[in-house]
Amino acid sequence: MIVTGNPNQGLAHSIHKLYPDAQFVSRSTGIDLTDNNDMDQFAQQAAEHSEIIINSALWRFHQTVLLDLVYKACKTANNDAHIVCIGSTTDRTSKGTSWMYNAEKRALADYCNSLGLIGVWHSGPKVTLISFGTLSNNQHKHPDRTCMDIDVAAEYIKWVLDQPPGYCVNSLSIDPVQERQ
Repeated sequence: MIVTGNPNQGLAHSIHKLYPDAQFVSRSTGIDLTDNNDMDQFAQQAAEHSEIIINSALWRFHQTVLLDLVYKACKTANNDAHIVCIGSTTDRTSKGTSWMYNAEKRALADYCNSLGLIGVWHSGPKVTLISFGTLSNNQHKHPDRTCMDIDVAAEYIKWVLDQPPGYCVNSLSIDPVQERQ
């Protein structure tokens, strides 16, 4: 298994607790996933693994571009890996905003869906998008919001990866229920 993200922080840390032998890739390990050469290098490394988690909250659509590179590298290597992308439930926002994050996560969701259909109906990697609402590591940014425990989020990732090989969870969207007034 190969995972983007720093195993000492955020969701990658919770994933690391479940998969201590996984390989983690981030700036902390010397690979900048916003750099084109490093993205290509990661894609080639990822194509050697059966489980790939694209977790990093990259900006300027880099997470979607990284998915594209990883998917194509897996196809070239005839690797029917399972690629899990971590999105955000903000991808379904329909209010007007100039915050680019929503559009980036929507693009990721759309591309995951497109590639996922190929893996279901034809040959190639399986692709799953898991979109989480606000996780507990961001509680400080949203003090009035009920957040999802980050370790529980990692358990959902494990649940998706543990599905029988003849099935693919195409997408999963999970929000913590907010207290009602």
